[in-house]
Amino acid sequence: MRNRVPELWLGDVRAQIGACRTGEKRIAELVGKYGRDVVMDFVEDWFDYGARCAKAAIAKLPAGTYTYETRHDPVPGVADDGIPVKITVTVDPQAGEIVVDARDNIDNVPGGLNLSENTATGSCRIGVFNNLDESVPHNEGAKSQIKVLLRDGSVVGKPAPQVGTSVATTNVNDRLMMAGNCVFSEMGAPYGQAEGGSHLPAGIGVISGRDPFKGGRSYVNQIFVGYAGGGARSGYDGWLTYCGPANAGLIQLDSVEVDESMYPIVIESRGVIADSQGFGEFEGAPAVGGTFYPLDHDMTIVYAADGTTFPPKGVLGGKNGGASASWKVTSSYEEVSLPAFAEAMIENGSKIAFKACGGGGYGNPLDRDPRRVLESVNRGWLSPEKAKEAYGVAVRPSSHPGLFEVEP
Repeated sequence: MRNRVPELWLGDVRAQIGACRTGEKRIAELVGKYGRDVVMDFVEDWFDYGARCAKAAIAKLPAGTYTYETRHDPVPGVADDGIPVKITVTVDPQAGEIVVDARDNIDNVPGGLNLSENTATGSCRIGVFNNLDESVPHNEGAKSQIKVLLRDGSVVGKPAPQVGTSVATTNVNDRLMMAGNCVFSEMGAPYGQAEGGSHLPAGIGVISGRDPFKGGRSYVNQIFVGYAGGGARSGYDGWLTYCGPANAGLIQLDSVEVDESMYPIVIESRGVIADSQGFGEFEGAPAVGGTFYPLDHDMTIVYAADGTTFPPKGVLGGKNGGASASWKVTSSYEEVSLPAFAEAMIENGSKIAFKACGGGGYGNPLDRDPRRVLESVNRGWLSPEKAKEAYGVAVRPSSHPGLFEVEP
């Protein structure tokens, strides 16, 4: 009953219970086949292997101490100047160990933006794992080579008693993971990653109202119409369907048709916004934007569009990604800007429009391969004008309709 929509998510809860019971059964079968001692020996060996892999990967990194700071957007009445998130990473290749120090952050804020000890500890390690070889197992052994230092009573740390942590898995937590991804860029190329977009633009807001086609029955749920793009890293452009660091591509975009069949809404548009990416030798993903509206009723939407004031930053000469934005289109077609964090009423006849964040760029844009510039233009992600301005690459229409080619 503590689910937001218990009747809708009951099947999910039952599926999770079934998966746990099936897992329990399989473990019992495994122990029955090989014996408890063999299974426990394997677990110990697996952890030892993880520690060896992590040590070997850390041994390849440059020794030193590196610091990075990002900032969560201002939240009126909670953090009027925003929330700076700072970490310092010390790499000891000889010991095969990394220390992540997150103690130099502000005290707890009123409201639910504070991290729990678990999310703070985990996210400090996630940033490190994202910068180690993908073959390193993410197990207890590998984790033991990444030490985390937290401070009591800090927004990024161990919360004081009775402090709110209701959004500890997103928002400031996203910024902490970003800092962990990006701090390695202080080592220089090819290390690190640019900032990706943040969570909860209006495109993944929580909508609610009374469905006029179901006798006024109330509805409430979070939709995933459009979300933020990922930051670039050496050798790779950003991930278009990134969503945010806490999910990193694991959350699917909703089917337009399914959303429209479940809720009394129309999704008028959804698509990539050209020229919204962070330019660089490797591009951040462009922003996704869209418009949707309620049918024959008033709809409430709640969202928290971090990245409106402080959009994703590029690194090593890469440019910032596009900022998030939210606005209402009234029945008289007037566009009214909405706050970054809001509970807004979208009246019958009005529409909610949004733009999520684009990802930050990595490296000097003038070093980008002209062929990759052309690919972005031909996808519709980059205008010919911006290709010339940002990358110094001139394109012209080719003999194939709708496509361009690089001018010789």
